[in-house]
Amino acid sequence: EDLTIYYGRQCPYIPNSIRQVQAFCEANKIPLNLIEVDSLEKAKELPCIFNNWAVFYKGNFETVNLLDVAYLERILKK
Repeated sequence: EDLTIYYGRQCPYIPNSIRQVQAFCEANKIPLNLIEVDSLEKAKELPCIFNNWAVFYKGNFETVNLLDVAYLERILKK
């Protein structure tokens, strides 16, 4: 049921996106799981294509695109 984000550190935009998502989730009391994928083995174990960012919500794959607040709100309204 939580918002779960798998992420890598290769993209320089990821830390900013993580900060935005964390702040939004804290302010709105949304459970958030951030899981760093730091090896090829971990990436291969994920249930989706992984290109440094993968978002799941309520057990469903949502996107591999980085999130901003507007995009996050759209996902959470589903």
